[in-house]
Parts: sequence; structure tokens; C-alpha cells
Amino acid sequence: MRKPKEQRLQGIAISRGIAIGHPFYYTFCEIEERARNILPAQVSIEIGRYQNAVSRTSHDLHQLLDRLILDNVNEGVDILETHLEILHDPSLNTRVKLKIESNLQNAEFVFQEVIHEYQQKFASLNPFFRERFNDIQDVSQRILSYLHEHLRISFSDFPAGSIVFVKDLTASHAAEAEQVNILGFVTELGGITSHAAIVAKAKGIPYVSNISFSDLNLSEIRTVILDGRTGEVILNPTQKTLRMFEELAFKMEEQMRALKLDCSLPVVTLDGHFVELSANIEMVSELDMVHEHGGAGVGLFRSEYMFLPNHSIPSEEEQFVIYRQLVEKMQGLPIVMRAFDIGGDKLMRGSSRHELNPFLGCRAIRFLLKERQIFKSQLRAILRASIYGEVSILFPMVSCLSELMEAKQILREAQEELRVLHRQFKSDIRIGCMVEVPSAAIIADLLACECDFLSIGTNDLVQYALAVDRDNLSLGQLYNPADPSVVRLIKMVIIGASKQNVPVSVCGEVAADPRFIPLLLGLGVRELSVTSRFLPIVKNTVRKTSIVEAEKLAAKALKLSTSKEIQAILDEAYQCAFPEDPLYSYVY
Repeated sequence: MRKPKEQRLQGIAISRGIAIGHPFYYTFCEIEERARNILPAQVSIEIGRYQNAVSRTSHDLHQLLDRLILDNVNEGVDILETHLEILHDPSLNTRVKLKIESNLQNAEFVFQEVIHEYQQKFASLNPFFRERFNDIQDVSQRILSYLHEHLRISFSDFPAGSIVFVKDLTASHAAEAEQVNILGFVTELGGITSHAAIVAKAKGIPYVSNISFSDLNLSEIRTVILDGRTGEVILNPTQKTLRMFEELAFKMEEQMRALKLDCSLPVVTLDGHFVELSANIEMVSELDMVHEHGGAGVGLFRSEYMFLPNHSIPSEEEQFVIYRQLVEKMQGLPIVMRAFDIGGDKLMRGSSRHELNPFLGCRAIRFLLKERQIFKSQLRAILRASIYGEVSILFPMVSCLSELMEAKQILREAQEELRVLHRQFKSDIRIGCMVEVPSAAIIADLLACECDFLSIGTNDLVQYALAVDRDNLSLGQLYNPADPSVVRLIKMVIIGASKQNVPVSVCGEVAADPRFIPLLLGLGVRELSVTSRFLPIVKNTVRKTSIVEAEKLAAKALKLSTSKEIQAILDEAYQCAFPEDPLYSYVY
């Protein structure tokens, strides 16, 4: 029998890591339900079948939640809690029951009809709502699988050593996956910010998307190598390729273990420059990892994520209880609390009207300035919590000086209201603003005059500077933080802030990428804030970087005219500094 040739496919890297295993092809239950008429006496039976499927799905999700909490996969916990809310949504369940009663039809058909109605409503809305429909679909597939017992299959039942090929991965199935049996995911669809991607990254399962299955001869594939660093999927690798990636995977595991042992070391460059390294967090439970990995504090607390699953704005008292718990758990370390960044792809029920282009509409600081009572309520809660530790307030997506001045005025009003109520708070709390749009970068010197610090959010800065939707897979190559415009905007912020002796931190994805860290340090950045699991990697990179050499690298980058040229010198510099590093090496 002819031995299949090695085949290499290029996709998009979603979750880092290397996986070597055998392909397992999975297709979700996507049958078109047929209407089956029932007698009035059978209505209670069909409703009972539906309620039983909902109950069993709820049991599944609670078991997954317990497992994720035990494994400290906090990002997945938030998503599954949202799934439970969808599952127990009174409007959804009541609609299914009423349609069974009125139409006298079987539960499967009625339920799928209701889900199709949701799909039609959500399809015409913005990407955020389309992602939310993915959550609804995720839950509905589990319910349908219990209504069709013979079609049910659990990701936890897959054979050991599986690389799962599935058209589109759901968040709950990613949460269900255990690395003992599922080593990686390959999908046709799915973006970097999808819920499935968040869970896969949180669990440390390599994941590559944007791979077309249509050209694959599935019966001939025996072994698969998935490279979550480069987005490459290698089918039927040669022995030489296989040995190389096995050695690479082993080196990566060894390196991560070694880096975690060095977490207590100071974050100082080779030539003695101190860099403040903090963490980005969304939940109180994430602080354990911050302390474990030696973070200097929290450089960005995304306050809205704690409340998005509830689809409503919490009261001042509810917020205060959580903020106080958060500050006390910091154990004296500083924390930067960003005010609600609501709008765009993050909406709460009743908090924003539908907009044709929400990313350019009423989001972040614009939303807060319109909804002054919501804004002021949050500011009062943060101020009250400030007496329990070192707290700073960060205003999201400021685009002009007038927005910053108005926000500061509302803060003063909140402080005065607390004085009238004889509530304690720190009157000298530090104030900062996010630099996420080009207009803010251009007037960084003016913003710095009114702030104690600035924080560059590179994820949105790249998106707005290049006018590229970062969730659009077809434009993935255009979304590049190494673009000369982005590099120059970062430098512009550093120069503008330095005129006022105001520190600048970077809290976007590039702050966690060892190839970009020397460039950021060379541009003048001395504060980085990253997802807590990346703290050991960033700390190691800083400790092996020379500011003198980093400044030379930055000077060279600022003179280049294309992102390809800049990326090339960053890769070259990293290869020279870390020739044996398997984590981010792109050259074999």
C-alpha cells in the first residue's frame, strides 16, 4: 500500500502549543427536524421530554463548571455561566412549551423552530450578537442531543491522542475536552476572540482554525501535527518531521516548567532597568495565579466582564462588595480598575440601543458619559473600595480631551456625594485613560496633562489605526501590530507622556509576545500588563533584554516602511537573543 505523502496546511493560530496525535472527525447533530403531530393528551409527555433534556443539559454544564473551577480555568467559567442563563431563560422555555401546546407538535421540531427564529433575529445584527447566537446554538445542540439519545456523543469520550477536526468548535465542547484524550483542535471556522478560543487557550489546548476540510482525503490521514504557534497543520508527517516536533514539544514543556520556577526573580533588564510587570484580569479568582506567578499587581481589571453574563448593570452596593473583595485579595499590591467598557462587542440588556456600527458608536467612555448615573454609581463603588488598598481608576477608549475632562468632573461629583453621605474614600486616587484610538495617541501630551498615567490598549489601537476588524478572518493578514503606523503611534504616546513625566503601560496582546517586548522597551515602555499565565514568559524575556540594544532595534524599526520589514527584524533579533527558544520560534 502506498504511503501517504506529508501534507502541510496553513491556518490561523488560535491557541499556542504543539500537538501530535491521530485525527478524529466530529460532526454536530445538524439534522432537520420533521414535524410530528401529537394528540392533546401527549402534550404533557412532549413538554416532559423537553424539560428532561433541559435538566440533563443543566447537569452537564454544572459538572463542566465544577471541573473548570477546580482547574482554575476562569475564562471558561464565565462562558458556561452565560450558557446556564440561556438554558434557564424563561422566555425561551415558555415559548417552547406554549408552541408545543398550541401547535400540537413534537418537542424536537418545536424547539428547533424557536432556535431558527432566534437565528434570523441575530443574523442581521453586529458580530457581538452573532457570537451570542453561537452560545445559544451551543446550548441547543446539547438539548437536541438528549432529545435524540442515539445521536449523543461527549467530547470526554473521544479516544486518547485525538486531534479533533470539527467545522466549528463550541465553547462547551472545548470545556468538556480533557487533554488526556483531546490534544488539539482543527476547525474550518472560528476566530481568535470566539468563546471556544478563549476556553481552549485557558485550558492550554493547541487550536488552529481556517483549515479547509474539502480537499482532505480523510481516510488516508494517520498522524497529525498541529502547530499552534504558526497555524500550521501537518498531515502524515515524515519520520524526520515527527522527530523534530516531538523534540520541540518536549523543549516547550521543559521551558515552561523552568520559567515558573523563576517567578520570584526581579523583572530587571540585562543592563539594570526595572520593568513593572502586572496582570490583566477579569475575575477575583484570577488573583491566585497573579500571586503565584509573581505579578507586581493588576494593571488592568476589566470590570464589565464580571457583570456581562447578568445582562444588567449591578447596583453600587453590589459592585462595592466585589471591588472590596478584589482589593483586599490584592494583599497590598496595586490594582487599576477600568470603568465599564460597554458597547461595541459588549452589551448589557437595556444598556445600549442597536447600532449599525457599534464599534464606532456609543461605546466605552461615550456610553458612560451618556449614562451618567451608571458611571457615577461605579465610580462611587470604586472610591469606597479604595480605602482597602492601592487603587487607580482607568477611563476606557478616550478619543479627545473633552471626554477626559467630563469624566473627571463626574468623578468629582461622585466624591462630593460620598462626602455628603460621610462615606470614606481616598481623595487622591490615581486617574488614567486608555489610548486605543489614533486621535488619543496624537494628543497624548494633552491627555497626560490631566492624568497620572496612560495605558495603551494595542488590540484596539491596531484595529482602529488600520481600519481592520480583528475578528474578520479574511483580513487577518492586515491586522498587524508591526505596521509602521502602529509603531509610530506607540512612540508618539511615549514622547507625549514623557513631556509631563507621566508613565505609560501597554496592556494589549503584544505585551505578552516575546518578539515585541524588546521593541516596546526600546520605544520607552517600562510597564507591561499581560494575562497572568504569560507572566513567566514575559519576565524571562525582559530579564534577557538589553535596553541599549532594544533602543537600537526601535530606532531601526521606526525607519522602516512596511510591517513585513519590521516583523523580520523583530524575528531576527529574537532568534539571536533566544536561539534555543521553542515557544515563539518561527524559523526551523
